[in-house]
Amino acid sequence: MTSLRTVLGAALTAVVLALAPGSAALAASPSPSPTQAHAVIEADAQLNVGTTAQPVHVGWQFYDGGANVPVPTHQTLVIDARDLAGVAAVTADDPRCTAAGQVVTCVDEDESQPPYVDFTVRADPGAALGATGTLKYTVSAEHGTGATAQAKVVVGVPELTVGKVPDVTHARIGSRIELPLRLRNTGDLATDRRIMLRWEEVGGLAFDRKFSNCTYGDGDDPVEPGSQASVTCIFTAPVAAGATVELSSPLTATVGPHVLTAVTDYSAELLKPGVDPGGGADRGTGPELTLVPASGSGDGFESGATGRFRVSADSSADLAATAAVTPRRTGGEWTLTLNAVNHGPASAYGVGNKAVALVDVVLPKGTVATGNAFEEGEDTPYGECFLWAGNGRTAPFAAGHRHYVCPVPRGVAAGHSQLFVLWVKAAKDYSGARGTATVLPGPAGIPLHDPDSANDSATFAFTASTASPTPSRSASSPGTSPSPGASGGTSVTPSATPVPGGTLPHTGSGPMALVAIAAAGAVALGSAALLVARRRRNSR
Repeated sequence: MTSLRTVLGAALTAVVLALAPGSAALAASPSPSPTQAHAVIEADAQLNVGTTAQPVHVGWQFYDGGANVPVPTHQTLVIDARDLAGVAAVTADDPRCTAAGQVVTCVDEDESQPPYVDFTVRADPGAALGATGTLKYTVSAEHGTGATAQAKVVVGVPELTVGKVPDVTHARIGSRIELPLRLRNTGDLATDRRIMLRWEEVGGLAFDRKFSNCTYGDGDDPVEPGSQASVTCIFTAPVAAGATVELSSPLTATVGPHVLTAVTDYSAELLKPGVDPGGGADRGTGPELTLVPASGSGDGFESGATGRFRVSADSSADLAATAAVTPRRTGGEWTLTLNAVNHGPASAYGVGNKAVALVDVVLPKGTVATGNAFEEGEDTPYGECFLWAGNGRTAPFAAGHRHYVCPVPRGVAAGHSQLFVLWVKAAKDYSGARGTATVLPGPAGIPLHDPDSANDSATFAFTASTASPTPSRSASSPGTSPSPGASGGTSVTPSATPVPGGTLPHTGSGPMALVAIAAAGAVALGSAALLVARRRRNSR
């Protein structure tokens, strides 16, 4: 049983204070405490069904308002489908449920059983498209106040498919581009709910905010605020079954100053009744965008309600690797500080969770790594490194080896860098040989047109007299040095500007799969890159 002790407290107090003639009236008329918990049912208000079974989920909770009343027992859900005669039939494959005709009763015998039931609804074979009926739910319990709810059942299912949007290549920085979109209803029933179209972009496009039924949002990347954007548009007019429509006017966007490859995901969705579509905080100020009958052949359609397109600008990103060595207090041990630096002018953003670049690190013969400064979470400046397992495979970090791969976990804006820290010790017979750190392309397949391949690699060596250089500082370089933990990790307090995002999955001896990279040393990188784990939802 869930107790809502404080959720409504502030709002309820404000209402009472507003209505009461004075504080004495408030004190004289306290709200009575409930004597038993009351039920709330959670279920869709409308179900579109076809000849195949449609899964349905209905749940409930009992709330006591913090009164600590007895726990409701023998909680019961009744699914009454008698109004669906000739329209649809329900089936509940749950051992708690028994059916008597078109009435299904499900009983929780003890508190360990979940407060929800999953069942299916299927249209009757002879039901006409558009036929409707009402499905009724009733929840009751001993020591509890019950509740009722209902769902409208409609025979027929509208199904939206989005058109393909061609990629834009060789876009000029500062130019404005048009982004048309087509939509098709491949279902057997006209849409009878609001249609939501959403575009979510990473890479630096700036959408024109000109339609009154659209909201516009920016991302929350603290390093490069303009790197993310979203557009959410709501349409109320129905789209007939089999009809193809298009935007009455294409979206337009400006290619931002740091765009290299901007990736936009777009989608269409039929909103459930009462659902808030979300989206950005800013509403357009121009006319309403509408859906009109499509003309011409278009560029084909995706297989479903989602698509993706890229805008590639005529720009470049100069990626470089740097390495600095600092001796530790214990003789024969060092801190190796690596940076993947983006000298711009373009920012490096990737696609999904695929790395667009990584740093390949080979320690000198006679040395091994003992740890990697890394913390889970979005606010750490330290990147994670993985053990190179050969043949394009990696494994989770393990001490005692020389070859590691460090994917840039989020992306690097122009003028910034990604930091990696390894702890190293002399193993045996170390004679001052040099190691290498090289920026290599990843599997995202985004060319960065790197104009200076000479700075893609850096060499380093460990000696007893190694100086303590200060690495070039950037928004992703910390102001304090991490301390190694016993397991090769560390507990750190970053002082750098955080860059939100995720980390890559891996394979090998662990569950993590990194990249298929070119054979080490076989590529003089003319197109290195860096990774961003895309934060689409942050831009809504």
